[in-house]
Amino acid sequence: MGALEKAGEVAGTVAAGAGKAAAVTGAVLAEGVRYGVVIAQLTIAGARLRGLSEQVRSTYRYVEGCSKSVDRLADQMSGLKVDSGSVAEHHEAASVMRSVLEEAEAMAAATEDLSALFDQAAAEHQADYGPVAEAFHAMPVEPAESEFYSNR
Repeated sequence: MGALEKAGEVAGTVAAGAGKAAAVTGAVLAEGVRYGVVIAQLTIAGARLRGLSEQVRSTYRYVEGCSKSVDRLADQMSGLKVDSGSVAEHHEAASVMRSVLEEAEAMAAATEDLSALFDQAAAEHQADYGPVAEAFHAMPVEPAESEFYSNR
């Protein structure tokens, strides 16, 4: 085999090795990206749930104000000698508004609890896998194929 043929063979081997290294690096980067995406998604979900909880409470305050306003209107109607059936219907409407407030508060509290659980899951995932991910990225050698590192 001549020098030119040997050089061509070596070049082919190097190219194949580079292709394999690129594939392994791509797979490893995909795993690293997946870890980061999971953390980000959990954090975003927690933030969105906190926002939803605040929206529920804001709606709660609005409905509470409406119920007070309807009661006030019913009292005014009574003072103006409007028929008692209409006055009673207004008081009943205000009562229905107030009856949902407890459920709305329970929903807001449950949403806040769920938000805290998402935050806790993100923190625990980071605590469990963060040091592994950092050590993995700091390795001075090429990583093995991603299947080697998979625990699934």
